[in-house]
Amino acid sequence: MRAQLTTKRLVLRAPRRDDAAIYAARIGNPAVARFLDPVPLPYSVEMAREWMKTLPDQPGPENATFVVELPDAGLIGAVGIRNELGYWFAEPHWGKGYATEACTAVIDWFFARSDVDRISSGTHIDNPASANVQRKLGFVVVGHTDKYSEARQCMVPHIVTALTRTAWFGRTPS
Repeated sequence: MRAQLTTKRLVLRAPRRDDAAIYAARIGNPAVARFLDPVPLPYSVEMAREWMKTLPDQPGPENATFVVELPDAGLIGAVGIRNELGYWFAEPHWGKGYATEACTAVIDWFFARSDVDRISSGTHIDNPASANVQRKLGFVVVGHTDKYSEARQCMVPHIVTALTRTAWFGRTPS
C-alpha cells in the first residue's frame, strides 16, 4: 500500500497516471521550472508520464514522491525525497505556507521510517522563498555549488542545506 499523508489543509499521495496533464501544466510553468534543476522547458504531458514510470512501485523513505492536493483545487505541487528533499508548488499557491506544511509532513514520515540522520536539500541562490521554507523547517546552509538548470540552460549558483534528525526533533515548530 502506498503512503498517503494528510495535513490540516493538504493531502499528499502517490502520483497517478491521470495526474500527468495537470502535473505537466503546473511544473511546466517557466516561473516554477526555472527553480528546478532537471525540469526542461517546454515540459510535456509525455515527459510527465515518462517521469512517473521511473517512480518505484513501493517507495521507501529514501525514494518517495508525493503529489500535493488542496481539496477543491486538485494537484498544486509535489514533495519528495530522492537523494535530497525537493519540492515545487504551482505559482498561484506560492506564499500560503503549503510548502512548509507539506514538507513537514514528509520529513516527519521520513524520520519515522528511516534510520538516516540527515536530509540534504538546497535552493537556487535567487529563490529566497525556497530558502525561507528550508530555514523554517530547520535546514542550515552547509555549502554552495553550481547546478545545471535545464529550464535556464545554464549553471546556477546553488545553496546546499541539511537538516539533522536531532535538529528536527529538537525544534520548536513555527
